[in-house]
Amino acid sequence: MRKTPTIIMIAAMVILTAAAVYADGSSGNGKPGVMMLAAKADMQKAPDFPPMAGPGKKVAIGGGSYLIYDFDKKPKMGTVIMKVDIYKADGGKETSLTVKADAGMPSMRGAHDTGEKPFQLNKKGTYLIPISLVMPGDWEIKLSVWKEGKAIFRGRYNFDI
Repeated sequence: MRKTPTIIMIAAMVILTAAAVYADGSSGNGKPGVMMLAAKADMQKAPDFPPMAGPGKKVAIGGGSYLIYDFDKKPKMGTVIMKVDIYKADGGKETSLTVKADAGMPSMRGAHDTGEKPFQLNKKGTYLIPISLVMPGDWEIKLSVWKEGKAIFRGRYNFDI
């Protein structure tokens, strides 16, 4: 049994496919080629959310400003309210920003994720959001602070329930 014709056919298909991807990344049919798709995927990497100090601690967000986050009760199964207070460099409360959170279980990506949701600002100038913790295990809350449509801070808090 000779395998040479099969190997030649496979090699020819690889060569023809590679030739279809032009140097500019197009495939010749108006659609992006393999090189362009790889570059686009690399550019669309998820933003980094470095670990934050624990609840009740100051977390620098830039320009001398900081936030302090906490919960209405120790996180456990059910609904917990996350609270965020943001302070300017002069110590006054900052209420002109947008704060968002995305909660989920890192070990089960996509299964219980809330998606990025905005906090609501209460009359005392505290940003609040309810988070539903539906099962025991490892949880992660990704927090982002936005100013004029641009993220100025990203961080995460990991915990177990």
